[in-house]
Amino acid sequence: MSRASHHSFDFPEPCPPLDPSNTTPCDPTAQLTFPFPLATIVVDGDPVDMKLPSGPLPVPTALPSVDEMLNTTPNAVRNVAFEICGNTMGAAMNMPENQLPSCGWYFTKYDATYWGGTPFKNLEMMRDADDTGVPSNPVDPNMPLVDFKKEGLFAPDQPLFNDMVVGNHEEWTVVNRSFSDHPFHIHQNPFLATKINGQTLPIPEWHDTIIVPGAVPQPAHPEPPQPNINDAQYGSITFRTHFKPITAGCFVMHCHILTHEDLGMMQRVDLLPGPNQPSQCEAESMPSMQH
Repeated sequence: MSRASHHSFDFPEPCPPLDPSNTTPCDPTAQLTFPFPLATIVVDGDPVDMKLPSGPLPVPTALPSVDEMLNTTPNAVRNVAFEICGNTMGAAMNMPENQLPSCGWYFTKYDATYWGGTPFKNLEMMRDADDTGVPSNPVDPNMPLVDFKKEGLFAPDQPLFNDMVVGNHEEWTVVNRSFSDHPFHIHQNPFLATKINGQTLPIPEWHDTIIVPGAVPQPAHPEPPQPNINDAQYGSITFRTHFKPITAGCFVMHCHILTHEDLGMMQRVDLLPGPNQPSQCEAESMPSMQH
């Protein structure tokens, strides 16, 4: 079963004009029409006969058994969220009342100074969903949230979690608080997907990348009114994972849409060789965004 990929015009800004003759700032909602081809694949040459397996594929020997993954009590249960905060027309979140409660806080934090002089209109974030913040106005819980403890964008010098240990089993739920699909990808350790949108899979599946479905109902572009992301039904995946000892160290997890991960929808992962032990790795030096 297949469906069209969901994207709510969450393209990064600022960006150059797509049409060289167009000297005005680009407007993704005006210059792109869906669907459009991403690639053309040409298959050429003489055919080669290949023997294909006639039955189920063998279980990879490097992975734990499915029974072990499902029946082992997780050492930790975590919740991660993909979030988009957009303040331009076409993002379906350009009005403050249609934005996530986290948007005000992170828009303030990731201002023009942070980006080196020109702000981005859409923030592409991957966050610890258990870092819930507090209402900016304690009298009105519907006010934007503040005082989050962790970064929403990728920070090369700090991991999203500091207590991930080799040998442990964990269960994660990745929630998609946006109208766009986000392919979740983690390096080093494959995971066993057990649920999609809260529905248990009849047969769990091993993945290292899987789409976290966009929220519904989907926006209808460009006609208003647009749905409020706070009233939407979020997409999600749930998986079990086991951290192999050979993967101790630092790596990343991210959305596998290039523009999203490049704008910060990524997080550093530190896998410790033992409880309370250092990860024994250092982030590569990167120029500060503020300079």
